[in-house]
Amino acid sequence: MSLSDTDHPSSFLPALTVSTDHMLRTVSLLTAEQIREPSLLPGWTRAHVLVHLARGADSRLRLLTAARGGPDLPQYTDEATRAHEIEQGARRDAEAIRVDLGTSLDALLRGIEEHPDEAWDTPVRWLGGSLRPVRGVLWSLLRELEVHHVDLAATYTPADWPTVFAIRELRETVRELSDSPAMPPMRISADEDPSEHGIGAGPGPRVQGTAADLLAWLTGRSDGTALTIDPPGALPRVPPWRQ
Repeated sequence: MSLSDTDHPSSFLPALTVSTDHMLRTVSLLTAEQIREPSLLPGWTRAHVLVHLARGADSRLRLLTAARGGPDLPQYTDEATRAHEIEQGARRDAEAIRVDLGTSLDALLRGIEEHPDEAWDTPVRWLGGSLRPVRGVLWSLLRELEVHHVDLAATYTPADWPTVFAIRELRETVRELSDSPAMPPMRISADEDPSEHGIGAGPGPRVQGTAADLLAWLTGRSDGTALTIDPPGALPRVPPWRQ
């Protein structure tokens, strides 16, 4: 399984369904008190993470609807509205948050399954106003589910990330970080990937480990203690990752 953007969208459904099931199983085991506890994201409780996922699912369903010829709605009105919805939603009781997340994810998966083949390349308005094909819903949803499952700080860790997800997301993360002027030069080498990826100007040290360990470190979900560096020394300091 490659989960490439050139694959037919139906190839994403098994991975999305499994990731959703794993997420909802974890959420079902959290007590009301645990849902109010801090997540790994600064300033956010687990409730904030779960509401963020629910509203993100709703936003992607809006994009699918627009691509099928429905109202030309953007993913979100703006960042302020998005933040307000998360803050307000996180104040509800735990059971309401659980039901909200399950309902939103179920509706989105049905929307993906029923989306017409000819409409996957239709450009839609993503957060920030950029026009990009609606097929971006597929990978962005898998990324949200997998990364934020770890952010719940429950039982799911980067070691649980599917290898196919970790390899592709590592490549995409390296590409994004390469555009940051704050990123020090280094070479990234994943055990499961024969390609070595350079970041920054100059060769820099070679940082190696599993794709999951490298991805967790680069995105601030790990301190990188499982990684090796050549020549030996301290790991480069990476800039904060987006929430």
